[in-house]
Amino acid sequence: MHTFTIKYDTGTSQFDGLDHYYGAESLMGFSQALLISLNAFFNDEILTQAPAAKGFRLVLGKSKVGSWEQNITLHVTRQEVAARLNKLGKNALNDLLKWALNGSVGKSAGLNSRRSTTIARELERHSEDLHEHLEGAVKRAHAPVKHQGLNITVSSGRTVIAEFDEVTLRYIETEVIENKPIVISGAISRFNARTHTGRVISAIDASSTPFFPHSQILTSESIRLADNLLQLTRGNFQPIDLICTRVTSKDGHLKRYLLHSLRPLPGS
Repeated sequence: MHTFTIKYDTGTSQFDGLDHYYGAESLMGFSQALLISLNAFFNDEILTQAPAAKGFRLVLGKSKVGSWEQNITLHVTRQEVAARLNKLGKNALNDLLKWALNGSVGKSAGLNSRRSTTIARELERHSEDLHEHLEGAVKRAHAPVKHQGLNITVSSGRTVIAEFDEVTLRYIETEVIENKPIVISGAISRFNARTHTGRVISAIDASSTPFFPHSQILTSESIRLADNLLQLTRGNFQPIDLICTRVTSKDGHLKRYLLHSLRPLPGS
């Protein structure tokens, strides 16, 4: 049995109770974020509707007085999910949840085990973006931060999974598009030829950053992006130069790139 604890406590304002409306909205957000994340890890599928998660469910436990803590227990209902969870292990699962929840608020959370790294990279390579699918849920989870000035901590046992506060709230609620395009060098770790969206990495084991087209991408550039992804899939890290505009939070944390074009190849 795997139990998570969500703790609401003093932040920019003194804790004097968790407002029922904002607390319920926050717990709904956490439920959605956990269901979507866990289903991706267990079933290799990123959901658009959290209740469609298969093979497990989350059950509320007794809350604790004081700051305000809510326990949520993971109950596995299918043998294949139990086998996947046992193979993954508690530490790797916590690792993946750190990557998912922290990545959705602009925090870097390194993957410390081979199993968690493999699952995260496969999701990035073959699925729609997990962090993008978590944005709405994580924003709802921040309701007590926004309206009551509280801080929120998500834990698994003694391991802190994520911390949400005024800084992470500013990240998800603000977006600054820089004026001047820059050239970045990286390899393509995911690419959708239809939408021209994807992710880019600066090193073979680095975390990826999403990119979106600023305007129409040329067919020749789309082919180069797809070819670069194929090279990376074969284990060949071959960076290409992308002309992009940075999109950041108000605090300057990079959120995504707007892709203008690719730097022409030498001699072309």
